[in-house]
Amino acid sequence: MAAARERGEELRSVAGANIEPPVERLPLWSKLAIAQGAYCVATGAWPLLHLRSFAKVTGPKPEGWLTKSVGACLVNVGLHFLQAGLRRGRARRDVRGLAVRMALTFAAFDFYYAGVRRRVSPVYLVNGFAQLGFAALWALERIGEQRALSRPPIAAHA
Repeated sequence: MAAARERGEELRSVAGANIEPPVERLPLWSKLAIAQGAYCVATGAWPLLHLRSFAKVTGPKPEGWLTKSVGACLVNVGLHFLQAGLRRGRARRDVRGLAVRMALTFAAFDFYYAGVRRRVSPVYLVNGFAQLGFAALWALERIGEQRALSRPPIAAHA
């Protein structure tokens, strides 16, 4: 069967119908890492690519170099999440830990400086809620993984 696939031949069942090879789906954690990675790359690249439009939406930036530095760091972390998500397998603790800690850190700063202190634009509250959403999804993913690992294995020939 593998040889037929390598030669590009169509696989057929005994009845003669075409058989498609099984589609390998990404695990939930991979999808989450890819989503958070894409979000980090997009939000981090924006001030790098066009600081003026970023400042129009988020408020004036007296220290443009600092905004670009944070953006560059965010792009790098986002690329790490994208690579990890495409790797498949089980979620590595360091990836999950970085994702949760980073999301909670950004959420804390966004809520404190945009909500409590009102020093930055309220648009940062949107990012804060997005980051809380990522942290909550990672927590739910971890709970699901623990439940799956605690289940007894399914017998192969039951």
